[in-house]
Amino acid sequence: MGIAAACALLGVGTCASALALEMHVDAVGTDEAGSAAKKAGPIAVSAKVMEGQLLTKVPPTYPVEAKKERIQGKVVLNAVVGKAGGVEELVVASGPKELQQSALDAVRQWTYKPFLLNGEPVDVKTTVTVTYTLAK
Repeated sequence: MGIAAACALLGVGTCASALALEMHVDAVGTDEAGSAAKKAGPIAVSAKVMEGQLLTKVPPTYPVEAKKERIQGKVVLNAVVGKAGGVEELVVASGPKELQQSALDAVRQWTYKPFLLNGEPVDVKTTVTVTYTLAK
């Protein structure tokens, strides 16, 4: 009986904590906060979250010269995704020079679901990593 009561208390405590957290998130997400985010420019969103928003992913073309020279690696791009879901800005952060243009060309064609903040689409800044590997 004591164990059942302890489990019930733990369950109630967990639910109350979750409810309090939900109320806190809603309190931060007011229209004023949304307006401030729009005025401040693109909001930062992790690459992982943006992967879930991806609608169209055009694969990069492996550059012929890079293949011949067996160049592999990751090209990291800093991107701004607009309110409509298109890639509006794209800058190389790092990666093999021989692979950078191919990555830029592919990612410029990607489209995302609009990212919503308080029900309104917003511009988003994120990173995109394009990985190039050759078969052994």
